[in-house]
Amino acid sequence: MVKTILADEFVRLSWELPVLDVRSPGEFRMGHISSALTFPLFDDGERAEIGTLYKQMGQLPAVERGLEIVGGKMKEMFVQGLGHARGGKVMVHCWRGGKRSESVANLLSVAGLEVFLLQGGYKSYRNWVLDQFKCKESFVVVGGLTGTGKTRILHALREQGQAILDIEDRAAHRGSAFGRLGQIGYVSPQQFENGMAEDLAQLSGKTIWLEDESRVLGSLTLPQSLWDQKQLAPVFYVEIPDEDRVRMLLEDYGELNHEGVAASIRKISQSLGGLRTQQALDALERNDAEVLVRMLLAYYDKLYQNSLSAKPGGKVHHLKFERFDLDEITDSLKAKAVELGFAL
Repeated sequence: MVKTILADEFVRLSWELPVLDVRSPGEFRMGHISSALTFPLFDDGERAEIGTLYKQMGQLPAVERGLEIVGGKMKEMFVQGLGHARGGKVMVHCWRGGKRSESVANLLSVAGLEVFLLQGGYKSYRNWVLDQFKCKESFVVVGGLTGTGKTRILHALREQGQAILDIEDRAAHRGSAFGRLGQIGYVSPQQFENGMAEDLAQLSGKTIWLEDESRVLGSLTLPQSLWDQKQLAPVFYVEIPDEDRVRMLLEDYGELNHEGVAASIRKISQSLGGLRTQQALDALERNDAEVLVRMLLAYYDKLYQNSLSAKPGGKVHHLKFERFDLDEITDSLKAKAVELGFAL
């Protein structure tokens, strides 16, 4: 049996059931439902060939060529599709909810599977994604200078049962010119948005903690509506001793290769100035990581203070700590949130 459903229901079912994305590998790389498996009916070359045929000769020759290509694949897709099913159920989609997904869905239904088909395909899913950023959420922002351990604080809050939106994790980027160091894999702009939208859908109705990121993380940009909501949310500005900040940055970045760090330093050379850029590169060359970190902190502290000053009045709440103690910090953050009327 094949059942066609709308994007909202499709996404929620995708958290429990396997999703087969029958678009080409290239389409999948551009962006996909987070849990989806690539299950292409055509590879990139075949898709391009059929598209060209359609434009030059019309629908019938394109359909005939598609059937020629698919004919030899159906048995393998049938077996693999059965293997992916869970509890006799599976989900399928293509780009617009057209012939590709219909053919695979009908094939798998012959085996007795209950197949859920996405109405409007990936295009309708993308519209759903963009709609999630327009929903008004209850945000609390964890702020602080570089090296304050904001990501560690967020993860500790999550372990304590709090809802967090981990923007850096979805971006595979830690912000700043050094944000890609040590990160693995490419995240496309679409996939960045897809992941955050699905996170927001799962967290909707809760108080959501997130880090005070800049809008741009490498080549990725936060959606305008999400950025606007974050800018209006209260910021809990965590202050810890500089020695703790230096220590944690050395833990996070101290083992990275020199070539990558040097390239990142050069990215900000215009702002650093010629002399400070050379001093930073010299410190790197002699493996003086602590001196390098302190130099860069002076640069990034100024940038963050400038961005903090742009926040609306009364939105920044300072919380100062004598040392970096996750239990003490998270307890204080939660208590402050409750004081401001947030439900935890």
